[in-house]
Amino acid sequence: MTRPVRVAVAGNPNVGKTSLFNLLTGSRYKVGNYPGITVETREGSLRAAGATAAGAPAPVLVDLPGTYSLTPFAEDEAVAFRTLTGIRGERRPDAVLLVLDASNLARNLYLALQVFELGLPCVVALNMVDLARDAGVGVEPELLAAALGVPVVATVARTGEGLDELAACLGQLEPGAGTEPRLVEPGADQPALRGCLAELEAGAELRGARARWLLAAEAAGQLELCGASPVEREQLARLEPGAVADAIRELVELRYAEVDRLLAELPTAELPAAERGPSDRAGRSKLAGDDSRAPAMRRSAKIDAVLTHRVLGPLTFLLVMALIFQSIFSWADPIMGWIEAGVGALSGLVADVLGPGLFTDLLTEGVLAGVGNVVVFVPQIALLFLFIGLLEDSGYMARAAFIIDRLMARVGLNGKAFVPLLSGYACAIPAIMSTRTISSFKDRVVTILMIPYMSCSARLPVYTLLIGALFVANARVLGPFTSGGLILLSMYLLSTLSALALGAIYKRTLLVSPTPPLVLELPPYRLPRVRDTLRQVWDRTADFLRDAGTIILAVTIVLWGLLSFPRVDEAELGPGETAIEHSVAGRVGKALEPALEPIGQDWRMGIGLIGSFAAREVMVSTLGLVYGIENADEDDAPLREVIREAEAEDGSPRYTKLSGLALMVFFVYACQCMSTLAVVRRETRSWRWPAFMLVSMTVIAYLAALVVFQGGRLLGLG
Repeated sequence: MTRPVRVAVAGNPNVGKTSLFNLLTGSRYKVGNYPGITVETREGSLRAAGATAAGAPAPVLVDLPGTYSLTPFAEDEAVAFRTLTGIRGERRPDAVLLVLDASNLARNLYLALQVFELGLPCVVALNMVDLARDAGVGVEPELLAAALGVPVVATVARTGEGLDELAACLGQLEPGAGTEPRLVEPGADQPALRGCLAELEAGAELRGARARWLLAAEAAGQLELCGASPVEREQLARLEPGAVADAIRELVELRYAEVDRLLAELPTAELPAAERGPSDRAGRSKLAGDDSRAPAMRRSAKIDAVLTHRVLGPLTFLLVMALIFQSIFSWADPIMGWIEAGVGALSGLVADVLGPGLFTDLLTEGVLAGVGNVVVFVPQIALLFLFIGLLEDSGYMARAAFIIDRLMARVGLNGKAFVPLLSGYACAIPAIMSTRTISSFKDRVVTILMIPYMSCSARLPVYTLLIGALFVANARVLGPFTSGGLILLSMYLLSTLSALALGAIYKRTLLVSPTPPLVLELPPYRLPRVRDTLRQVWDRTADFLRDAGTIILAVTIVLWGLLSFPRVDEAELGPGETAIEHSVAGRVGKALEPALEPIGQDWRMGIGLIGSFAAREVMVSTLGLVYGIENADEDDAPLREVIREAEAEDGSPRYTKLSGLALMVFFVYACQCMSTLAVVRRETRSWRWPAFMLVSMTVIAYLAALVVFQGGRLLGLG
């Protein structure tokens, strides 16, 4: 049987590669209107009907991380380079689907020239033709195909325009059908390049396109990412450093002269020489000023005059965040009340139907009280994902990175760190993986150590539980805002500022390295694709519910057993004692209580903290278990109400606003996610950094909670 054709989907960052990949394969990978979303390869089979010949296997598409050139500077770019060139055991593709941004063609054609050097059949998807038309840059696919010598299909990934034609082109590709590499040959005006290539090609290893790629990698100091062999390194080491730098400058100029020549054949293309974005960092510089602006960016530039302003930009960012967290807290509350009532009614129904017994206790006090109290917070989780998705798809997320980079640069942090940090608001695991866009290993580790301080979605149920239970959450403050929304915002601001501060400390002590300048692509503003955004919200919320139905359920059942056994006769209990205090988990909580009292917590919260080290949201299910078992003889009540009305032995409130604030601060800083530690181990290839993360974050969390609680008591706030 004929093997399927492997087609690499390549292109600059943020040109719509993954959007087209999803449409062609039926996948649902995350997309966004800013660079750096894809950091590893993804595979999927072409699913378009009638795209392949009868009996032929469907082509396999491989979605690659975006790259501006085939000179990799970070791990994500190296993944693209290794896949396209087939080094380090990577299977070389049979063809390339090259995605170009029609609204910014000149910048994209530089990578196109390098892809043509691969000697692979190529199909060009001229994407975003709608934006190009709106900007008055109507590039005709037929003219571009004639200029490039490859098939070109006009597409709009947002709407699916051109998808059938593109699938038909891909279906005609055959495995193993190579083409002659198309190299831009140096002339008399490139003496340094001619000399270096002649010396390299005189050996047995370096020839053709690879000689050019490794020459650029040598100039950039990135031979390791390119997989250079010892023989190749030896050949490159014989070249004079000055000659290498001159050769790369000439090579870049030569390629851009070819780009200008190609654009000259397209009468509708604007600014042929000036539309140059971020450089091939081995030798080009980024042009500045209005003339370097892509046509599709002219409208966005007017909006950026306000949203990226030195003063108005940060104020707008804070206002947007405040509105988001206020909405999360206010809009979700009615739905949460319905879910709480539903869980309580279901628990009562199960108890009535099954009658007293151990299995009934497991279902009502364990499963429903534990998992049910986590599911209550699904509306807030969904709203958080909705707002993050809208910000990403509109293009504002890249502006937020640009705004915060000013602060990050002052404290010496890598500007590329902020996009992974922003992703950390949703989940630390993909955020840590997205640090592959950072070229420096030390800067990457600094960013990895910062990400867990960002308040992820798993912390949201804990914050909102404590705010709703211990504060007057709906009290109006500053017009449309409530105290609950502002407290929630303050937790996220504290986490962000703390991440930046600790990152600056790590950068100046443990992981000292120079701070590179940030070259950030600001995409044009676009109306969010509501369908795609809602799909992402559904997928992420489903992941949260899946965790609730698997990990949290498993932990809840184990904790229920630890909280229920050994059984104690009520006659043996002392005054004020409950049976749960004599359980395995209760005794552990009691043993920890002396260490927890200085931060305002009792043994019940201690049990919750232990459970939360499996996953932060387990804190809520554990407290639901504790109070469900302890108050088994009382009517079911929402967990927020139970915590609010809990009393100490002397009749005073068991928990106060100050103790609740101290616990939220603890959760801001604590590393309570085993999956995060496992990903850090994989990304850093060492247990050193996960161990450092766990210990340092736990110590910082305890000390911060101690300062808050004891400082508040000294100020008379207890």
